Amino acid sequence: MKENKNFDLVVFLFMVILMIFGLLNLYSVSKTLFLKQLIWDFLAAFGAISVYFLKENFLRKMIFLLYFLSTILLLAVLFFGTRIYGSIRWFRIFGVSFQPSELSKLTLILLLSYIFLKRDVKSIFISIVATLIPVFLILKEPDLGMTILHLFIWFILLYFSGVSLKIILPLIGTGFTMIPIVYFFFLKDYQRNRILSFLNPEKYAKGAAYNVIMSRSAIGSGGLFGNGYLISPAVKGYYVPKMETDFIFSAIGEQFGFLGSVVLLSGYILIVLRVFSKMKYYKDDYWKLVSVGILAVFVFHVFENIGMNIGIMPVTGIPLPFISYGGTSTFIFGLMVGFLLKALALVDKSRKVV
Repeated sequence: MKENKNFDLVVFLFMVILMIFGLLNLYSVSKTLFLKQLIWDFLAAFGAISVYFLKENFLRKMIFLLYFLSTILLLAVLFFGTRIYGSIRWFRIFGVSFQPSELSKLTLILLLSYIFLKRDVKSIFISIVATLIPVFLILKEPDLGMTILHLFIWFILLYFSGVSLKIILPLIGTGFTMIPIVYFFFLKDYQRNRILSFLNPEKYAKGAAYNVIMSRSAIGSGGLFGNGYLISPAVKGYYVPKMETDFIFSAIGEQFGFLGSVVLLSGYILIVLRVFSKMKYYKDDYWKLVSVGILAVFVFHVFENIGMNIGIMPVTGIPLPFISYGGTSTFIFGLMVGFLLKALALVDKSRKVV
């Protein structure tokens, strides 16, 4: 079977459409960042196509090496990284920032998808250890959003691997009992303040909840059709802090309104539906789990980012895929799309994966 016979143009085009929409929106917020993001978008598209053309055997052989590399980078960034806003999450080299935790979420998907091919207790234990290593290192940065995302990846892949609920439910129960311990002993003060401001935004209106309140105001002012591209008050006045990254959705809501927001969400939804429609014909369970993990990451990012913009989720700094400004996140999302394209290229309609 020829590996690269089927190139899913639909998924690739929707990625490009999201990139274009993101660039247009970023241009309205920060013209100085537009060119940088354009370069990262090209690199992400190139990365997607490159993964598609790589041999399947090579990709599988790289699983453990990539996981090891991402773990080393997570450890190294704690000692040699650049501190920004109180966190050490990035390497800064020749003016370019690189965030190892972004690579880690991809390598964790690849590794767990391999581990969960066996559904025994030993594999589950190994998966827990493999997940907790990056989780612990990311907590030390600290980065609450990425920590939660890694745990979310583990849970989703565990569930879709077909492991019995008799095993999953006790693990979930154990996880919930750990929440108070993590909250009081592992989170920084500003992270706890973000959670408290989410629960009571009025009390923290001039502090931790300020960004959310301004974001909700901007989105609400957009109404059904928006206030117009490049002329919306919050965008022109930059009233919402971090509008180019964490709160990019506020610019979309204000400029393009509810209808523009629906169009954006449709792009993500169509990618998810496209992949799921082909999943029953995947070559094997490994590619099914890889695709499920990648789609779960996209869903998590979209739900959390938009959720914190409209005040229904705590602020965690999770970017909106292909929309928020960011080099590492954009490039890694491009690689993820490449793995989706590879999985779709290996579709075998004579086989159905249940």
